[in-house]
Amino acid sequence: MKNMTLDSLDMLSANILVNLYEKHSASSVAIEMNIPAPKVSRCLQQARMIFNDPLFIRKKHGLEPNEFTRQLYPLVKALVQCGEQLHQLELCHGMAASHNMVIYVSDLLIAHLPQRLSGAISEAQLPISYELRSGSADIIEDLAQGLVDLAILSESSAEGLQDSRLEVEPLKQLTHLYLLCSLNHPILHQEISLANIAAYPYLSAFSQIDKQSPDPFLRYCRQQKLACHLAPTDLGLEGLGFHQLFRYLSDDKTVSLLPYNKVYEQSELLPGLHVCCLSANDTERLYRDQAYPRLYLLSARQHSCTHLDWLRQEIRLLISQSVH
Repeated sequence: MKNMTLDSLDMLSANILVNLYEKHSASSVAIEMNIPAPKVSRCLQQARMIFNDPLFIRKKHGLEPNEFTRQLYPLVKALVQCGEQLHQLELCHGMAASHNMVIYVSDLLIAHLPQRLSGAISEAQLPISYELRSGSADIIEDLAQGLVDLAILSESSAEGLQDSRLEVEPLKQLTHLYLLCSLNHPILHQEISLANIAAYPYLSAFSQIDKQSPDPFLRYCRQQKLACHLAPTDLGLEGLGFHQLFRYLSDDKTVSLLPYNKVYEQSELLPGLHVCCLSANDTERLYRDQAYPRLYLLSARQHSCTHLDWLRQEIRLLISQSVH
């Protein structure tokens, strides 16, 4: 490698590199970033020259990052996030002193959340900047200590969220389930049923505060005495991200169930994966003896942050319009 620093890497190329790592498709990146596909190719070629490395391997399901790119990704991702934060500061320039809000939410949840929230803030002409987080060792404690201003969580029960220091507001119930697997998965040549899903390695992707509480599908399998077994993962603090689904489900063996419509509505951004809505009968059967998951909005009771009420209302509106 000629230069291990990132001095020669411009922000557009860095952003494209991060998006290629997450989306595995140059065409999807071009659409998402609203730039011509040839520019994506030129920026990728520039990055390859800077690092003197091919970075990606072309496979039938798209561009697969090589081992060097897997090590490079978190560094470039941090660089891109810093650039996004600088851009948010620029948007607030000239207004009154802004308050940086920290919002905890899984990126599996709401399609285009940053764009929609930034647009609402700009339209309201409020001096608000914000940071989205998807990882926390203890989100309840982070809220109580003021390290996070708002959290959007998906839970089967509010019981694990009860804390005298927090305001817990129930939002929308999630009444759909989406099956995710590779395009070549053998289950697509069978009847798609809960019993058949249980015959394959299962990726548990429900994000829950209580890590001891089983995934709703695993609980159903235990009740029905179905021999479902978990697929191996190495998920850390950040949990499972939208574009990581390809990594775990592209093996033609693993399946997953998720209650988030984003995975269905933006399935074209998951190259090589098949996403379909489970039948209403199977969904009702799975939740017959357990609660449907629900979204909750959490904040600290004594939180006196300016514009917090406005932000809460805007998030309620976004969820009511975008999540089902």
